[in-house]
Amino acid sequence: MGKFEEGQLSLDYDVPRNDNFLRHNTFMFIEDLSISKYSIKDEYLSISLETNLEEEITNFLANNVTTFRFRNNYWSRRSNFNDELLELIETISNQLINKGFCVFEKVYEREKLVRLKVVMGEYKIKRNNIIQIIPDDVAAKIKSNTKVFIPKEKCFVLEFPKRLCSSKEYLNILKKMVEIDGKDPMLSILNPSNLSKVSGYDAMKHRYKLDLTLRQLTKKLSWHHREQFSSRDKFSDYYSTLRSLKFRRTKIILLNHIFDFIELIIEEIFDKTTLDISYNKTLEDIDKIIKDYEKGIFTNDLHLKIIKEFM
Repeated sequence: MGKFEEGQLSLDYDVPRNDNFLRHNTFMFIEDLSISKYSIKDEYLSISLETNLEEEITNFLANNVTTFRFRNNYWSRRSNFNDELLELIETISNQLINKGFCVFEKVYEREKLVRLKVVMGEYKIKRNNIIQIIPDDVAAKIKSNTKVFIPKEKCFVLEFPKRLCSSKEYLNILKKMVEIDGKDPMLSILNPSNLSKVSGYDAMKHRYKLDLTLRQLTKKLSWHHREQFSSRDKFSDYYSTLRSLKFRRTKIILLNHIFDFIELIIEEIFDKTTLDISYNKTLEDIDKIIKDYEKGIFTNDLHLKIIKEFM
């Protein structure tokens, strides 16, 4: 069949709910790093679409990009291009932040691309294949192998922006954060640690050391740990504000990375189409603000303006 492999190769199944939302820091980190369509301010978003196929592209994004099995049947709708673009940005962000990757399988019928399907569950990315890992119980139930091989050329694949860190490094951050959350002495009332029985053990000192470890762990991404919205008895205002500014830089890098991915998808699928997406609050803008802050050129009014304008 050449470059076209007909039908959907990845399997749909009920993926167990991720319990990260039960973990204090992990939940906040994922929520803060994710890009919601509502956090993208219209006045700063610029979209240029050069094509004679705008209605066709809009319909495709609305009805042929599936995140779960039966969306096409029950959620078919008509909308405008900008709305669908925002939906796609949020979908990609959720996959990237929760998994470290976003993978869309290209589904062909009669050598025509008819759908993009988010690959569900756990998977590994190798040189030539996306390997979807099917849980043993699911594989037994549907009489499938536990590994489904999807040619990489049959997918659109987005990894974490290396300007921040690799996908492997990012997933390691998530893994270690989950482990740290499991050791938080202040959140272990229902499952107390044996450490509490040790003479001289101080839960507050224990948590303080975990806080230091968390900040070192998320240094590359500059997560602010919501320190500006809680107690500042551990870290200075200068440190907390600087992390907050640098985290906005992280969000802009992520947003631009997703923009590039969407432009690639649209321009590859639709002939004679050029898409350009940009955000008017740029890396250069936030880099200048950070440098000025480090030099002491910073006012409360400017800080409030940044909070209002940047993600």
